[in-house]
Formats: sequence, structure tokens, C-alpha cells
Amino acid sequence: MRNGKQTFQSEKIAVQQNMLTAIDRYLLTHNLGNRGIEDGNKRNQVVGLLGEILVIEKLTGTPVNLEEHADGFDGGYDQRYKSYHVDVKTMERKSFVRPDFVNNFYAMQENYKADIIVFCSYNGPANVLEICGWIFKKDLPKLGVFYKKGTKRKRSDGTSFEFREDNYEIENKDLQPIQTLLSL
Repeated sequence: MRNGKQTFQSEKIAVQQNMLTAIDRYLLTHNLGNRGIEDGNKRNQVVGLLGEILVIEKLTGTPVNLEEHADGFDGGYDQRYKSYHVDVKTMERKSFVRPDFVNNFYAMQENYKADIIVFCSYNGPANVLEICGWIFKKDLPKLGVFYKKGTKRKRSDGTSFEFREDNYEIENKDLQPIQTLLSL
């Protein structure tokens, strides 16, 4: 711990090729992007479903059967865990995460049913999913930084982009480790 806060450390999970193959096969006949805004392309849906599956397996201790997975909009959460609705957000990166890396949450999802948000990062070149941590959704305005649609954001590598939607960013160091969610 430093300054009364836990030191950030993600949980790394090696991704098996057969899981990626199963997700690709599933997405040939299922479309998970049905919000109407920021639904994600096929690659985004592969990465998102990968994070969702591995987090659900971590929380429940049982394998996910994709054929039982609901098609279309899920109401804003991916899994019931104990008495909570859990939403999993996964970003793809080309590196492992650091404490200062940010996770994104579209503000349009604030009114969805999720109580808890779990943030993950998929390192494509290493084929490893990192569970970065979690927060209660109600704490997002307190722990995250809000950016209005159209705000220009500069990255640490000098590149920049403009937000397409109102968005919250939360740094990994401000997340709770996944082990604390397991002990709720």
C-alpha cells in the first residue's frame, strides 16, 4: 500500500486460441452491438466478449457456454454476481497496462442497470487479458474524469483524438483489485 491506497496490479489471464475461435464462430451468427450508438465493430465485439467471458468465469468459477449467451442488447450488464449487476468493459492494447493507463466508460450508459463495472485490457500481441479492477458505478463521477463529446484529448505518446461521446476515464490505480469483488 502507498498513501493508504493499494498498489495497482492487474490479474493476467492467458487467452487460449480455442476461445478466440469460439467467439469468432459465435459472432458469425450473433450481433452484440444493438445500443444504436458506439456498438463497436466485429473486432471490438470479439475483445468485449472475451473480457466478459473471462471475468464471468473468474467470478462464478464455471465455464461460459456461448450458445446460452443472450443475443443483442443486454440491458447494460453482463452478469449477475451475488446481488449485483456487473458490466465488463474491455479495451484492446498493444502492451500490458500500467497504473496510469485509463479505462473508458460512456456516460450514456450511466442509467443502465449495472451496479459494478469491471475494467479489462486485452494485450493482443501477447494474447493476454488483464483484469485491471472494478468500481461501483455510482463512484464513477467521484473517481473518474468526465470529458464532454468533442473534447480533444492528448495521449501520453503525443497523439490526440476527439471524444465521440460524453465519456468518463478512470485510471487503473483508482480501481479495486478483482479479489476484493470476489470477497463481497
